[in-house]
Amino acid sequence: MAIAGIFKPGNITGVLVVVVSRIIMYHLSHKVQLQLWHYLVWIFAEVLSMALFYVLFENIFLNDPRSLPECFKITVQNTALILLLPYSASWLYFSWKEKKQKIDDLTHEQSTPDTSKNMIPFHDEKGILRFSLKSNDLLYLESADNYVAIYYLNKGKVLHFLLRNTLKTMEEFFKGNPVIVRCHRSYIINFEKAKLLRKEKDGLLLELDAPELIDIPVSKSYVDKVMETFSRFCSNTD
Repeated sequence: MAIAGIFKPGNITGVLVVVVSRIIMYHLSHKVQLQLWHYLVWIFAEVLSMALFYVLFENIFLNDPRSLPECFKITVQNTALILLLPYSASWLYFSWKEKKQKIDDLTHEQSTPDTSKNMIPFHDEKGILRFSLKSNDLLYLESADNYVAIYYLNKGKVLHFLLRNTLKTMEEFFKGNPVIVRCHRSYIINFEKAKLLRKEKDGLLLELDAPELIDIPVSKSYVDKVMETFSRFCSNTD
């Protein structure tokens, strides 16, 4: 069978098999993370399915005199040859996607606080590690234009480190952490350092346990979250 024979009008149905297969794969990939080996098995099944359809079409409708095994072997080779280019492009895409996923997973692991050592890594806006700090030394974070000021304790003194990032990114980083919570559009505090909560005429203030007086304002939009967190810490202390 010549390669051009694969494109006989009756065999267009074989192409539809691949189209349907790709539609199924497209929807499946949005529900399940397809690995590279999944895709290779899928391609192999598509080639065999198309080749089988072509063989049946040739023998049933065109009365091909060749034996089924011989016709099937040649058709598999021709089908694979014709689909080599688009399949190669798809293979490169899935390979890139899988490697990207591994890199993203590795980056996420590296950017996750190491609770076993009680260390908090701080990365800049490009994801580069710039500063690492023991969690029990962290006091609070303050927004400073395109930077975040990290205030911490060191040998009984309050120091700070400027990190090029946003407080919004820091909030996402600490999402799910019951200790480090945002209390104001410009502040995130370590509630382990919260000594008392007091009400002033301008609103609520959190006083931190530090060598010098540090008052952190609480925004109205964060009052409920702050009260809930502060109450939980008070009950745990009791």
